[in-house]
Amino acid sequence: MTLDTIWNALGWIAAILNVWGNLALTTKGLKGWIIRIICNLCWMPYGIYTRAWALLANHLLFVAINCYGYWKWRHDELAERVPGDVPKGTEIERRRRKAYVDGFNDGRKAERRARRTW
Repeated sequence: MTLDTIWNALGWIAAILNVWGNLALTTKGLKGWIIRIICNLCWMPYGIYTRAWALLANHLLFVAINCYGYWKWRHDELAERVPGDVPKGTEIERRRRKAYVDGFNDGRKAERRARRTW
C-alpha cells in the first residue's frame, strides 16, 4: 500500500463522514456534532498533504463553527429545561408522558359525560 493510497483513503473517509455527519445533525443530537468535528479533522491533514491551503483553512473554520454550534445547541437545550425536567427516554419521562396522556383522556371523557343531556 503506497502513501498516496493511504491519503486518498483518508479523503474518502472524510467525505463519507461529511455526509454521515450532516445527516446525523438533522436529529439534533450529540452524535452529529462529533462526527462533523472528526470529519473536519480528517480533512486537515489531507489538505496539508495535497497542499490545498484553502481546504485546510476551510476545515479549520468548520471545526470552530461546529464547536460553537454544539456549545450553542447544548446551552439552548439546557436553558429550555424547566426544574423537574428529566432526560428523554428515561423511565420517569415515559411515566410522566403516560400520566399526562391518561389525564388528558380522562378529562375528555369527563367533558363528554358533562355534555350528555338525559
